Amino acid sequence: MGQALKVFPRVYKAMLVEWVCTRSQTDRLSAFTLRHCGCNRDYTPSESATVRVVAKCRPFNEEEQSKSCKRIVKVSGDKIILEAAGKEQSYGFDYCYATDTRSTRVYQETCDSLVQRALLGNNVSILAIGATGSGKTHLLTGTEEDPGIVPNLTSAIYKYINEEQGKKNFFISVSFVEIIDGELTDSLNPHSNEMKIREHPQLGIFVDGLSELVAGSEEELSRLYEQGSRARKMGTSDARSHRKRSNAIFTIRIEQKETSANRVGLRSTITIADVAGSSGESGKDEFEHLSNVIGALKRGGHVPYRDSKVTRLLQHVVSIWLEVKVIEERTIMLFILDNCYQETLRTLQVGQAARSIKNKVKLNLDETESMIQELREEIARIRTKLAKNSDSTKEDVLKMEDLIKDLQIAKSNTWEERKRRSRQFEEDRKMNLANKGILEWVMDTVQKGNKELQERILLLQKEKDQLMVDYKERRRKVDEMKEDLQKRISEYSKLADSGKAGQSETKSRVSAIHEIKEKLKRETEILKDLKKKLKDIHDKQRTEKETAQGSVMVKGNAELRQRIEAEERKRLEMENKAMIADELEKMKLETEHAKAEIQVQVSQGKEYSQEDAMQHEMELAELRGEKAVVSLQMQTLQQEKEVLLRDLNQVYKRHKEELEIQQLQHFQTFRQYRQVFDEQKNVIEQRYRELLEDAVQDAIFLSTRNNELMMENQTLKQGVFLESHCCTLHAWQHPVSIETEH
Repeated sequence: MGQALKVFPRVYKAMLVEWVCTRSQTDRLSAFTLRHCGCNRDYTPSESATVRVVAKCRPFNEEEQSKSCKRIVKVSGDKIILEAAGKEQSYGFDYCYATDTRSTRVYQETCDSLVQRALLGNNVSILAIGATGSGKTHLLTGTEEDPGIVPNLTSAIYKYINEEQGKKNFFISVSFVEIIDGELTDSLNPHSNEMKIREHPQLGIFVDGLSELVAGSEEELSRLYEQGSRARKMGTSDARSHRKRSNAIFTIRIEQKETSANRVGLRSTITIADVAGSSGESGKDEFEHLSNVIGALKRGGHVPYRDSKVTRLLQHVVSIWLEVKVIEERTIMLFILDNCYQETLRTLQVGQAARSIKNKVKLNLDETESMIQELREEIARIRTKLAKNSDSTKEDVLKMEDLIKDLQIAKSNTWEERKRRSRQFEEDRKMNLANKGILEWVMDTVQKGNKELQERILLLQKEKDQLMVDYKERRRKVDEMKEDLQKRISEYSKLADSGKAGQSETKSRVSAIHEIKEKLKRETEILKDLKKKLKDIHDKQRTEKETAQGSVMVKGNAELRQRIEAEERKRLEMENKAMIADELEKMKLETEHAKAEIQVQVSQGKEYSQEDAMQHEMELAELRGEKAVVSLQMQTLQQEKEVLLRDLNQVYKRHKEELEIQQLQHFQTFRQYRQVFDEQKNVIEQRYRELLEDAVQDAIFLSTRNNELMMENQTLKQGVFLESHCCTLHAWQHPVSIETEH
């Protein structure tokens, strides 16, 4: 990364810019045509844009509902009204949303246009700001029923990519950094290497050492965001403290090139920040640092970006455009309002001040390919000059060496090289997550069943679809026959009441009615058979799906199991409703048949006695009483069902919370064991080093002592040799004197 900090020399051709004096009727912005390397394209020049500020009120939680808390904020148009001690304070914003507003609507009305600008080459940022527990992360993530900002944003990006398929090539990469107490952590690849914030004239402010992973599809981009969010939660031993102090910045980089020969493309960045709220503890939190920056921008003068790593990383987001010297962009700030007066007041004041911030917006051109080509041509030219000219200067050689280094740096930023690094990061992150003991939980996904099982389910679905088509067609015929039967009975009754019908006509009409009734009866039986077949196929399909789900369910995925069980209960409820509706339809049909039969009999002259009428009245009274009892039983069952569902959801929530606590305890225990293991390992290694040092010292001592003994031995040998030599010499010189003495 150290080499990447070097500024590329401008060795390529100058860019020709031709201004076209036209104005749009919508935004009144000037346009110009950019011509580079023979490619003509229309772009929008840089412009200034104010930061868009949005206020969103969160609903009451269960504890606040149980205490019957009073809401202190309300929405009135584009204003938020804060109530306290009988006084009201009003704050204006670009958009204001009440507690029941869905996250999808917030995205569509406030963020979708920014994403479209990002896809056209502008940098954009989305900041979620508010007190701890106000719902920032929930607004960004959302739920399955109401997706948040990030899922909607992801869908919009790949919808645009699919529409431009064949016209452009795209390269999407992401990074995810977490900042806690000034410490940087790579959420996608939690390694232990040092990470530093650096600034580069072309790259702007970035984190050196942060992993960048390639997202080749919408599912992969969503998966990386979910896994990074899960790693943030699972990688801590104190979830409550982590929640108060954790800041996260998720960055999506979009690069695009036309499939034509043009080597100039567009690049843009979408920055999504979740800024931690007030922790209620001593010392400044990130929200306060951000408040100081926004206040300084409004007042003018020195802006304390460097007081916090979060504000340092977001410097390009919250900067008055006249002061910006890095990447300019469009910004939206989402202020989530809590029910605490002090925190809400603080949030509203900061949001009010943020509306005065202006950013400078411009297109970001991706000139990597053009730069590589120009560098290669320049290197080839100098190499040819050096080969042909014998009197080449030293400056030419040094220049070519610098160009080769710049070419290597430029090639490291190509799509192919970054894909290679992304694959390496994928391998590293699995190892790093495993070392932290959270690999299974972070990478938790449902695998597909085997091919044979999937094929059986598909065949059953096709058979079910065909039966459903037949069932609907038969049902349509039955409905038409019922209408025809009712019409004929009505006409026959009117004719009989008028007394104008002859015997032959009456007989023919009665015969036609009986014939339609027989046909209707046969069609009804066929309809019942089709319904039975549909039920059998549905039961088989459910069995196969349960088998598939049971065989591929990942261990520990309680949330997925709960979701599947909830869907199964909902499906069973829908089936029961459909069955009751069919039975009611059947009873209605039988009742209509009976009524038609009675009408025919009456028209033929049948009379009912007073005793029959009284009997029918008594039966009707009994049926009405039974109906009231059944209705009451149904209401009671519905109430019991609601209570059971509420209890079930509460039990699931408690179980989920307890399971998360157990998981965190397990992770903490694992880390403690690992810490003890590391400590014991260090003790053993230290003891080994001490023993090794002692052995080395002993070896040195023994070697020295051995040398000393060898020297002493050599000295003794020399002494013995000299003494022996002297004795021999003396004996040789005085042989007679020795004999005389004897």
